[in-house]
Amino acid sequence: MSKIKGPSTFVSEAYQLGDEADTVDFYKKWADDYDHQMLDELEYVAPAGIARLLCAHLPNKEAEIFDVGCGTGLTCRFLADNGYKALDGIDLSPDMVRVARALGIYRDLIVGDVNQPIQRPSASYDGVISSGTFTHGHVGPEPLDDIFRLLRTGGVLACTVHRDLWESRGFKQKFEMLVSSGTARCLELKTDRYYDTDNIEGWFCVYQKVT
Repeated sequence: MSKIKGPSTFVSEAYQLGDEADTVDFYKKWADDYDHQMLDELEYVAPAGIARLLCAHLPNKEAEIFDVGCGTGLTCRFLADNGYKALDGIDLSPDMVRVARALGIYRDLIVGDVNQPIQRPSASYDGVISSGTFTHGHVGPEPLDDIFRLLRTGGVLACTVHRDLWESRGFKQKFEMLVSSGTARCLELKTDRYYDTDNIEGWFCVYQKVT
């Protein structure tokens, strides 16, 4: 039987999530099977894709990197395989964090809501990465100010944003505001695939903190 490629009932259910309790319950149910669902069944390529972009713009393997919406660790698994060791992460789901912790690649992991101020000092990281967090039923552009607070001057944010939300939810406007205010500059911005199909599902964004 052939594999299912692209969004499925599993992903559609995730896109319909409402409040924090719904999100925690959903990922509690799927945490242990998430990697199989996304990698093996759906051929989810976005985490590796955004990680490659971060590697290209932040080649220092000693860089301290924060994974926003780390889930089970798919994105940082790629970074770890490429020699990055100072990896921290945050996710709303305790069960996804449990699975990520079992990988043994993270220096520190916390359970937390990125819609609230992240409990980390300012200028703590050289890089921030996020895959699959800025999407339907999940997180809007509001945390971007706090994410840039976490970055050191010259630090790099690499993230995916679902195509449907780029303008309608205000991501395009928010990034333009960060650039026009002198906070950030765009290093790379392109549309690309989330899954191993011909469909273009999202924006792949790389921005550098200027001040």
